[in-house]
Amino acid sequence: MKIVDRYLAGLFFRHLGLCLAGFLALFMTVEFVEKISEFIGHDIALSTVAVYFLAQIPNVVVLLTPVATLASVLITLVVLSRNSEIVAFKGSGLSLFRLSRPFVLIGVGLSLAIFLLSNLVTPLTQEAANEIWEGQVRNRRAGATALTVEDVWFKDVRLLAHLSSYNEGTGEALGLSLAILDEDLNLSRRLEAARGIFSEEGLTLFEAKEKIYRFEENGQRSFQLVRSSQVNLPKWPSPPPGLGRHFAANADELSVLGLKEVIGRLYAEGFYPLKQLVDLQFKISRPFISLIMVVVGLPIGFWREKGGSVALGLVVGLSLSFGYLVTLEISRSVGYTGLIPPLLVAWLPNCFFGLVGLYLFTYVRQ
Repeated sequence: MKIVDRYLAGLFFRHLGLCLAGFLALFMTVEFVEKISEFIGHDIALSTVAVYFLAQIPNVVVLLTPVATLASVLITLVVLSRNSEIVAFKGSGLSLFRLSRPFVLIGVGLSLAIFLLSNLVTPLTQEAANEIWEGQVRNRRAGATALTVEDVWFKDVRLLAHLSSYNEGTGEALGLSLAILDEDLNLSRRLEAARGIFSEEGLTLFEAKEKIYRFEENGQRSFQLVRSSQVNLPKWPSPPPGLGRHFAANADELSVLGLKEVIGRLYAEGFYPLKQLVDLQFKISRPFISLIMVVVGLPIGFWREKGGSVALGLVVGLSLSFGYLVTLEISRSVGYTGLIPPLLVAWLPNCFFGLVGLYLFTYVRQ
C-alpha cells in the first residue's frame, strides 16, 4: 500500500510544482508589467525593485497554493483515468476512499505548511514589500499616522466621544458627538458638530449643537438647546495617539500573535476591534483552504474512471477556486459589518465547501 501512496503522492507533487510555478510566473509577470512604470518613474534602484518582487513571492505562494492544489488533484486524477489506472486500482481491491487517503494527508500537510508560512515568513516579507511600495514609490508609509480613521470611539473618566472620521496628522475630525458626565456620572452636556479640530490648545467645534441638561427637583430631566457656528473647548483631550497605525494595520503584515496584540491594545483603549477580530479568524481558517480544495476536487476527479481532459481539469479547478475565493471575500465583507460573529463568518466557507465535497462523494461509484 505504501507503494501506491508514494506513487500517487509523486504524481500529485509533480503536478503541484508545475501548476504553482506556472501560476506564480503568470502572477509575477502581471505584477511586474503593472508596477514597473511606477518604479521607473520614481527612479527606484534596480536592487530595490528586485527585493520588492522577491518579497512578494511568499505571500503569492500562500495565495495561490489552494488554487494549485485543486488543479493538481484534478489533473492527477485525469491522468490516472486516461491511463485506466483508477479502474486497475479498483480491480485490485482498492476503494476510492483508500485512494483518497494520500491526497487528504497531503492537503493536511499543505494547510499546516501554509499556516506556518503565513505566520512566520509572510508578515516580514510583506512588511518589507509594503515599505518599498508605500514608502518609496507612493511616499505614504512615513505618514501612516496621518491616515483617516473611521468610526473612532474614546473615553475619559467623565467623557465619551465618537468621531465619524479622524485624521491624526491634521487633527481634523468629522461627525463629532461628545457626551459629558457630571460628578454623579449623569449626562450633563452633549455636543454634536459637523467638524472639529484638535490642537494643543484644545478642541474647536464648527456648526455645533449643544444640549445642556438639568435635573428638576421632581426627578425629571430637561435640556436647553444651543446652536453655535463655532465653539472653543480649551485644554480638551485629543484622541489617543496611534489610532492611524492600529486601524490601518495590514493583516498580511501581522501574524496571529501580532493580531492578538493589536486586539488587546484596542480593547484596552476602549474600542471594539471588529475588523481585527475578523482578520484574526480568517488568518487561522484560510490556510485550511488547501485541505478543502482536496476534499472538493477528489469526487470531481473520480467522476470519470476512463478518459478525461487535462485542460478541462485545469479549467474546472481554476473556476472552482475562483468561486471559492470570491465566496471567502464576500464572507469577510459580511464579517466586517458585524452581522455574523467573526468565528462563524471565517469558518463558514470552509465548512460549506467541505460538506459539498463530502456530498459529491455519495454520487461517485465506488
